[in-house]
Amino acid sequence: MVFIGYDSNTKGYRMFDPKSKRVVVTRDVVFEEEKKWEWSKFLETETGSAGNTLTAHYFTIAGASDTTNQEDKEGVSDSGIGISNSGMDFPQTTQEQTGNRYQYATPVMNTRSRISVSNSPYTPATSFEESVSTETLQPLTSDESSLVGPRGKRDIKSLYDATVPIELQYSGLCLLGEEEPSNFEEAKADPMWRRAMEEEISSIRKNETWKLVPLLDSHKPIGLKWVYKLKKDTQGRIVKHKARLVAKGYVQRQGIDFDEVFALVAWLEIVRLLISIAAHEGWKVHHMDVKSAFLNGDLEEEVYVIQPLGFEIKGEEHKVLKLHKTLYGLRQAPRAWNSKLDKSLRTLGFERCSLEHAVYMRNQGKRNLIIGVYVDDLIITGECIQDIDKFKSQMKKLFSMSDLGLLSYYLGIEVC
Repeated sequence: MVFIGYDSNTKGYRMFDPKSKRVVVTRDVVFEEEKKWEWSKFLETETGSAGNTLTAHYFTIAGASDTTNQEDKEGVSDSGIGISNSGMDFPQTTQEQTGNRYQYATPVMNTRSRISVSNSPYTPATSFEESVSTETLQPLTSDESSLVGPRGKRDIKSLYDATVPIELQYSGLCLLGEEEPSNFEEAKADPMWRRAMEEEISSIRKNETWKLVPLLDSHKPIGLKWVYKLKKDTQGRIVKHKARLVAKGYVQRQGIDFDEVFALVAWLEIVRLLISIAAHEGWKVHHMDVKSAFLNGDLEEEVYVIQPLGFEIKGEEHKVLKLHKTLYGLRQAPRAWNSKLDKSLRTLGFERCSLEHAVYMRNQGKRNLIIGVYVDDLIITGECIQDIDKFKSQMKKLFSMSDLGLLSYYLGIEVC
């Protein structure tokens, strides 16, 4: 095998097998650098083939003079390859000029012009001078070096004028469904998104998240923005228009506007484990969602935000909102909500799992009830359906909840 280089698509060596005349790619190679390859032993050409000829086509370059460089055509004799330039028929070149348009004759190639391949064995040349024979170099004739100009360019405007425009067929288009608005100006024109924003503001006011106060010089308010999201089911159908008021928490300063930000969530493997345990035991798995979960977190720091776009209080636009509870987008919002949920579950008799802090368990009379928490999504499973219904009622008294019934789709997992 002969090493010829590296493969561009895989991590391997390109090797040439002189016996099979094939190139292979492999990683298992031992290089024998001390040995010399015996070319004469393996590179023996086949005999008795009179048809080993390749047709060569020549043509001269436009603008060449009679003193064209005579080294444009070469023949290699020592390697057994001879190039013959006889039999090349070049017709008389004509040139007509009309404005910027030219017409040129095309050289006619004679199939008698061939490259003869010798059947003699290959012998490597000892030097570059020996590998090239100057005896086969022949000068171009005057007919062959006749002037041929570059190919002219055509004006395509006439082609555009000649074409007939095809009418747009809307039946052949792939029309997209409803898209999410990128800003408030787009959303306020749609009654569905306007209603979604009103529901978000109503939820915030009902939760007593903020209070309107005058701005002090020592405080810098944080900006707010609207984020819009289409919620879809497993079939891709739109089930809800969700508008979320988000604080621009990226301007908060650590140690001044917030301190701790870490919040626990259940691993996806834990969610799969809970579903597999329920399937093995024959338990039902229910799904609940906390509406505007981050709005329930108690805020310990003193934070001010501007009034939301589109819902400013008339006559008091210069005032700001002092937060009592967290908003989405604040750096401390996930941790504040997680702490609030942890306290609420402990008051209901649940204990946090020592190995997975996002899983809570309660044992009442040998009846187990397990809760898995992923931010604001709760999966509930246990051997007694009455305990599950009781837990749902208790959670609805503490938070604004959405009862999604039996678990069917959770974190990209479709449950059958």
